[in-house]
Amino acid sequence: MRFAVSPVQHLLIGLQQDSGAPLPARRWWRAVRSRVPARARPLIDLVMANPLYLPDFLTPPMPMDAAGISIADELDVIGAVGADQLQGELARYAELGPVPKPVAQLLDGGAAQLRRLLRGLHALYGACLAEDWPDMVKLLNADVCMRRGVVGEQGTGRMLVGIHRAFSDPTRFELTLAGLAPEVPEGMERTAEAGFVLSPNLFLGGMLSPAIASPWQQPLFVYTASEAVRPPPARVDGLTALVGKGKAAALRAIGTGCTTTELAVRLGVSAPAASQHAATLRAGGMITSVRDGQRVVHSLTPLGVGLLAANPL
Repeated sequence: MRFAVSPVQHLLIGLQQDSGAPLPARRWWRAVRSRVPARARPLIDLVMANPLYLPDFLTPPMPMDAAGISIADELDVIGAVGADQLQGELARYAELGPVPKPVAQLLDGGAAQLRRLLRGLHALYGACLAEDWPDMVKLLNADVCMRRGVVGEQGTGRMLVGIHRAFSDPTRFELTLAGLAPEVPEGMERTAEAGFVLSPNLFLGGMLSPAIASPWQQPLFVYTASEAVRPPPARVDGLTALVGKGKAAALRAIGTGCTTTELAVRLGVSAPAASQHAATLRAGGMITSVRDGQRVVHSLTPLGVGLLAANPL
């Protein structure tokens, strides 16, 4: 048994927006869908092609690494998938019904279409997950450390019970899968190593997502990361919610008054950017600006003072 942490798994689970999709995944999608790049369309079409199945080669179990698993690491492994595995896993769609168009395109396009898919995956990560991923990794690693501690103190069986009710009996595992579980083709030996992989996920909302039928890789169980390792929710900043993070910081930085140059220094931005923030706050009636020789001095209006008083940090 080993653990793995995966940005790709989070993206693929987040894209599965059918009626049975986990609530955290749906919330993530609502927050990022306006930023989804056009080149991610082939990937989205493939993920949504059939709610009962997703090819295992898209979620290769990646070993834990002290430096952390990067999106590039995973894309390299996915891009190196063998032709037999690619064709074999995509052929599974024909057993579930008519072959969806994005699957047929991947079957016909081979390596070139796979590279297009990976470019879309990388673009989706950059636009919708990259900024949050370092903080997410801290929570995922904390979950793994906690579970390794349970293994050391109470054994593997007790740790598995804490992952999901399907593991409630350490001597027996039962799981009902939607759709048919493909068997290893006749004459083909399972090439994966013995054992299985556990991967914590923040988008599953209490669910367990298995990938257990591929003869090419170890069985993978993506499970819901423990709530116990998550910090308490941050207090909502009403000022940021009202005017945005940048403008809220600018209003607070102006405080008892400052020039545009001083505002730029306090915010760590360029003078034109500070001037733009000031112009927006002035248009909203939160500050006034008065020219004093070569300088422009900004001061809070009663509205600005009231907003800061109502939303202290």
